Amino acid sequence: MKCVSVVGIGPGNELYLSIAAKETLEESDLIVGYKKYVELVEEYLPEKEYLYTGMTKEVDRCKMALEKAAEGNAVSVVCSGDAGVYGMAGLVYELSVDYPDVEIDIVPGISAVLSGSAVLGAPIGHDFAVISLSDLLTPWELIEKRLSLAGEGDFCICLYNP
Repeated sequence: MKCVSVVGIGPGNELYLSIAAKETLEESDLIVGYKKYVELVEEYLPEKEYLYTGMTKEVDRCKMALEKAAEGNAVSVVCSGDAGVYGMAGLVYELSVDYPDVEIDIVPGISAVLSGSAVLGAPIGHDFAVISLSDLLTPWELIEKRLSLAGEGDFCICLYNP
């Protein structure tokens, strides 16, 4: 099956892994990810085949997954939290244009902002903004603007990559 599933594995504890995520991982021929996230999954699925890369190798990781899927494999790309919140979903979709025969499936997970608010006893019950402080892909001036405007809007601001 020529498919890449981008799987959000939640905050890192198997108890918070969705049933859909676990089933997708169990059905995968190959699981690809950042080394730390692969190690988390490997604890409860040791029989699977794994490929991993280090930090900042996201493009290589996604291309590797797409290439393996194009060969006929069911591949899962694991990411912490939710696959679409600063996860790998967007990048896999972006790179998939070069692999038109590969199906893309996104399996959501529990994001860090939601699990963190629960652990802290500070549920987010009203409007909020999620902003990354990483300037690797976004100019710092734009990050400052987003912070300022979210503050003006009186939003609860959840920060990633502080």
